[in-house]
Order: sequence, then C-alpha cells, then structure tokens
Amino acid sequence: MFQQLSGQPHLVWLAVGLVGLTLGMLVGEPSIISLAIAALITSVIALTVPSVAVQVLLWGILSICLALVLRGLEPRESQELLPFPEAKVYEAIPPGGEGYVYYSGSNWRARCQMSDVAIDVGASVLVVSRQGNTLIVLPSSLPTPPPR
Repeated sequence: MFQQLSGQPHLVWLAVGLVGLTLGMLVGEPSIISLAIAALITSVIALTVPSVAVQVLLWGILSICLALVLRGLEPRESQELLPFPEAKVYEAIPPGGEGYVYYSGSNWRARCQMSDVAIDVGASVLVVSRQGNTLIVLPSSLPTPPPR
C-alpha cells in the first residue's frame, strides 16, 4: 500500500489533510487546523507539481501563512470587567472628583458614579464600568441621608 501511495503524493497530502482537519476540529487547536488546510491545498498543487521537495516547501509556507491568519481569528479573553467586582479605596474620592482604588492587583484612578457622594480611604466600592483608564465606582454601602 505504501508503494502505491508513494507514486501518488496528492493522495498522501489529502489523507494527511483530512486526518489533521478531523483532529484539529476535535481538539479545537487552530495550529493543527492550519497545518491540515495547508496539506489539503498542497494535495491539489501536487497534481501539477511532481517534485515532493517543492510540495513540502509549499506546504511549509502555506502552514505558516495560515497559522498567522487563523491566529488572528482566535477569540481572546474578554477585557471586560467582572459584574460588580469590589475594589478598595486608597486615596479618597471627593464628590464629583477622582481618587484611587486598588482593583484586580493594580492601582486605578476612580470616579464615583454619584457625583454628590464622597468615598473615604479604606472603603469598599463596587466597580460598575470603565472609561479608558478610570474606573466608575459606587460605594458598597450607601451613606444615609441627613435628617430633614
């Protein structure tokens, strides 16, 4: 059987491509899928290019190009904030102004969503959104309004 396939390299490339594509889909690895797609394309090219060395060279070039293209399509981890995570105030946030909080292992500039509320140092706040490099926060416990 191997002698029959060695005379028809396009069938070898086709088999490698189909097996690789199946494996890549099962594992979910884009690099395996790019190698498999390159092998499938090489199987078509092998019908007109008899040199196995040229076929391997083309397969390598196609693999690298497809890996770079597919890498850009791979979903990245979301940079969105977790729903209402907590942060700790380490520089007071005055009413309508900005201070600093410790959130997710780093110090962030923060502004209170309620412009008339001040937040003291050491208070816990809920992070509700992010605008550029500034976190928009709310106090964990709202202050009681003064008596009327």
